[in-house]
Amino acid sequence: MTEKYDIRNAECVIFDMDGVIFDSESVWKRAFVIANEAFGLDLTEADRQRTCGMDEKSIRRGLYSRYPAVDIDAYRDRLLCEVHKITETDGARMKNGFSEIVSAVRSAGRKLALATSSDVDRARKLFAKNGLSDTDIFDAEVFGGEVNKGKPDPEIFLEAARRAGVAPSGCIVIEDSPNGIEAAAKGGFIPIMAVDLIEATDRERAVCAFVAGGLSEIAEFLIREWGTK
Repeated sequence: MTEKYDIRNAECVIFDMDGVIFDSESVWKRAFVIANEAFGLDLTEADRQRTCGMDEKSIRRGLYSRYPAVDIDAYRDRLLCEVHKITETDGARMKNGFSEIVSAVRSAGRKLALATSSDVDRARKLFAKNGLSDTDIFDAEVFGGEVNKGKPDPEIFLEAARRAGVAPSGCIVIEDSPNGIEAAAKGGFIPIMAVDLIEATDRERAVCAFVAGGLSEIAEFLIREWGTK
């Protein structure tokens, strides 16, 4: 699908965070199991993956319709509390290849943006646990609490592009979830999928400029497209 997009002239790379920059999906999986056991729910890993990138309101609304007798707010609050506890103690490993992409983008004179459904405090802790400052890396940032609609709505990416001062068609979005890829495609961005726990289907491959097994592959792809080192 590369020929569909003007990658060579892209001016900005927008990153999702969980599962893209950090191996934090494993954190969510651990918290998910703990919360499910505490509330006696039969949700599966497939159920969890379907909500990746979605906003809290939509997730809770869907769960209330499925479990009308369960205090879903208490359940989600417990899950999020566990995520924060694990993040606080263990953090999450940075994915190989992130620094390579940052270097490639900077060498090419392009911009970097962060668009994450996570809250700002948790995001900053994850970067700090890896010895980094997000504000030193990104030209623009948008966090989950700053938008009204979660993925697959493109609002968070549109706001990141606006803050970066770049049109959506000039922004590459790196995502690991189908919801994120759908949001990028809907918003008129250049979607690239970094496969993490969820494999790319024909639906994602049909709209992506590139599907990679990791960030290092994406760095090589961008260097090739931009003619930089």
